[in-house]
Amino acid sequence: MPLSFRQLEIVRAVCRQGSVTAAAAALDISQPAVSMMLRESAAVTGFPLFQRRQGRLQPTAELRLILRDLDQVFDGMERIGRLMEDMRDASIGTLQLAATPTLADNLLPRALALFRRSRPRVQISIQAMDNTGVVGQVLQERVDLGLVLSPVGEPDVRLVDLCTRPLVCILPPDNPLARRRTVALGELAPYPLISFSRSLPLGNLVERCFRAAGVARRIAIEVNQSSVACAMVRAGLGIAIIDPFFLMDGQDHGVAQLALAPAADVSAQALLPGNATPSRLTLMFLANLRRAAATAPWQALG
Repeated sequence: MPLSFRQLEIVRAVCRQGSVTAAAAALDISQPAVSMMLRESAAVTGFPLFQRRQGRLQPTAELRLILRDLDQVFDGMERIGRLMEDMRDASIGTLQLAATPTLADNLLPRALALFRRSRPRVQISIQAMDNTGVVGQVLQERVDLGLVLSPVGEPDVRLVDLCTRPLVCILPPDNPLARRRTVALGELAPYPLISFSRSLPLGNLVERCFRAAGVARRIAIEVNQSSVACAMVRAGLGIAIIDPFFLMDGQDHGVAQLALAPAADVSAQALLPGNATPSRLTLMFLANLRRAAATAPWQALG
């Protein structure tokens, strides 16, 4: 029969204090309780634990053999206690995130900068992938939170709107349309179109805009990221209609930006597992995502 945790605690206290009286005071229990526990402990182990020398209780040779392991046990318990206190305060832990590249490059860094000011010890893992991949990671509960572009046609997830903005047309600065503030889809027909596959939510949204305008969408260069579309436009290879979140940093990307008429909105959304309760850290980070979206230096168009 092994010693109980309480018995080990008392044995260790007597080793450290050198007397029953001092150990009882350190543990805030009575002296008779310590003496009784020592007798029970010696009976369980089958060998003496202490011997008295010069008025102090000294561990026997047998007990000295296990003192290092005993210290490791209690040091580990203290670490667990501190960790639980940190977790109670949500000052430590992990966050697993998945995001589409455009949100991972722009919205996510702003939110992380806000979050880490108050939670610098939280370990964060980020995976960048397309919308379908993010949805899959959330459905399988491999991540705590995903960041996607609308629309998401998956009923088993919880969607939280972060911000909604209109699609943006980007074109080379020397394009004749660059002097305009708005442009209709029919006016883009003479120029090579850099666009997204209909299998992507953004491509599907752009396709529906063209259909609603009665204009055929003829793709000259197909891409899967807004950053790539912007690079192609900057190189003078055509025009593109992209999500506005790629441009939310307010920097000069070397392209002209026009509002579409009529406007078509796309949303940045946080994605949570539908059947799981979010952790406190996840909810705190979600609040920072909302704040980052609300304070982004959007460029006014139109």
